[in-house]
Amino acid sequence: MRIGITGEKGFIATNLANEIIRQGHEFVSLDDSGFAKRCMRYTGSGEVCVYSNSAEKWASLFRVLSLNCIVHNAAVVGTDVVALNPQESINTNILGTKIITQAANECNILNVYTGTTVIYDTYAYQESDIDEKSRIFPRTDYAIQKYAGEMIVRNNSKNWLVMRPLFAYGGIGDMNSLISKSLYAIANNIKNIDMFLNPVKIKDYMHVEDFCYSVIQAINSNIRNEHFNVSAQSPRSTLEIINLIEEITGSNLEGIIKWHPRTDYLGNHRLSNEKFIKHFKYSKVKFLKEGIKKSWEEIKNNLDKSYNPLKYVDEAKEKDIDLTKFFPKD
Repeated sequence: MRIGITGEKGFIATNLANEIIRQGHEFVSLDDSGFAKRCMRYTGSGEVCVYSNSAEKWASLFRVLSLNCIVHNAAVVGTDVVALNPQESINTNILGTKIITQAANECNILNVYTGTTVIYDTYAYQESDIDEKSRIFPRTDYAIQKYAGEMIVRNNSKNWLVMRPLFAYGGIGDMNSLISKSLYAIANNIKNIDMFLNPVKIKDYMHVEDFCYSVIQAINSNIRNEHFNVSAQSPRSTLEIINLIEEITGSNLEGIIKWHPRTDYLGNHRLSNEKFIKHFKYSKVKFLKEGIKKSWEEIKNNLDKSYNPLKYVDEAKEKDIDLTKFFPKD
């Protein structure tokens, strides 16, 4: 298959492009195409803009590139990033999704939407796993926008899949996870980092490469018009994850991380992978320790100084914006 990705320079997208090639398909760059360079508008980061180009323009691009599948991955991600960029996030996460969906329908190609599990009412599942039938109750602007985008895809696409990762982490490019922020702080000798989490609550981190493997597994199948949660199903408390990071790096994060436990709107967040396994019989999972080691090697040896997963927290401080007000309080 010839597969394109919106937001192809992003964290999940760059890993997904590698997985597309690894599994024998052809990754087709939208950003580098001659048609896009001649006829379409780009974002400041050099990606074809999902919302400032019409559905007709997108459909023309899909046809010129002979795509069989578009993975709609472009999104403004994270509570802090959405808070700092409200108009951009609405345009990208909602309007952009509508435009891509219309273009995919016009070209009769598969539309794969990268969703998020923060759409669920996590408060109601503090003692149990979340699955696809769990109650929907998005509590932040980011979650609300992503749920709206998902509904656009599910209600309007002719041929679709929705894939929701839980806490995808990795090395360079990971801008959101507890793991990337902690590793970056250690590598750069940063002594004060804000973490909007409760250290005793349970999380279930999945390496981005494993999530990407699952996405291509679904594309390879004949299963269509379905939605799946994808997780590692190896939950640990946040402090246990910090202890693993300290063990692997030989560093001590005590006193360096400033926890904001009341902003942890997810609390315990554990996700069932059973529906995915029922359909596909197998889920590839990297052990957390192995994944953190791989991430540490990438981040500590990084020569590209443009990578900074703390940039949005730092930006909020510079603008005197209190990010805690954008998180629901329990």
